[in-house]
Amino acid sequence: MCAFVDHFTVGEVDFVSKPTLNFISVLKPMNLAEKQVEVSSPSIDQLMTVSSRMYSMPDVYFRLQEIIADPEAPISDLSDALMTDPGLTARLLRISNSAFYGLQQKVDTISRAVQVLGFNSVSELVIATSVSNVFIDSDSSALSMESFWMASVERALIARELAKKMRLPDQERMFVGGLLLDIGHLVMQEHIPEELTRAREYAAANSMPLHVVEVNTLGFSAAELGSALARHWQLPDALASQILYQDTPEQAPENQREAMVMHVAKNLAGTPPEPETVRMAYDALPAAVTEALRLDVEHYEQLLADALGGLSNTLDLILPS
Repeated sequence: MCAFVDHFTVGEVDFVSKPTLNFISVLKPMNLAEKQVEVSSPSIDQLMTVSSRMYSMPDVYFRLQEIIADPEAPISDLSDALMTDPGLTARLLRISNSAFYGLQQKVDTISRAVQVLGFNSVSELVIATSVSNVFIDSDSSALSMESFWMASVERALIARELAKKMRLPDQERMFVGGLLLDIGHLVMQEHIPEELTRAREYAAANSMPLHVVEVNTLGFSAAELGSALARHWQLPDALASQILYQDTPEQAPENQREAMVMHVAKNLAGTPPEPETVRMAYDALPAAVTEALRLDVEHYEQLLADALGGLSNTLDLILPS
């Protein structure tokens, strides 16, 4: 029998919990909309309070968002803002000249990168590189950051490849959405690792979806926490929505196909590239998802192969050296 403590510290903030609850006693199947469960771990608002102090986007990101939101802003404004951050500039040029984009001509200036890739693509790249830099110094004995980012980049590549197949607009945004899908778990692992471990163990032992167990025991899921953090960072609403509905794409009030792409990326990433295991992962998808995305098992196998093929190079590009 496991119980939570009555007093705990998250970061430098002390919290006093509600009366201790038996962990197993609150675990029972429930609809995600039903959150009338008493919890003794930090609330999502408390974790957000701490996260907003520990994880902040660079000032250049918010300046870029202002420029991109202005339809009359010249390209020079964007390139001038980017050049105030030499590290970010260097990484953007590396990505622009990599196989990730496959451009025929070398891009040697930020102005040229903006001209060739466009405002929106550059903005998505800034998000991807900035977020990875925010979390790169996270230190958790229970979590390998290399493994975390490898899994994140795999999800991102799957999402991008599927968006290409479906000819969806804003394919870079789909890449960034895949990259950020699991940031909620990263925050949980950093601040409430024991609760997260118990939830994972219970979900595995009882064949329950992890997000359902999280809602039952914590009062919120990692997807909800990640989406809240995305909104705190003032990331585009579409990205926050992709994160929020990654487990329940059919509940997305709009852009359901994008949420379904995220669901596929989450489901497929980490699957061993063997026909039997890929088939099992495919069979686990809701019929509504496979039908809406026109996916068959052969497509699934190809998505995984393409993602794994670009994993190492893309990981080197996204993460700070």
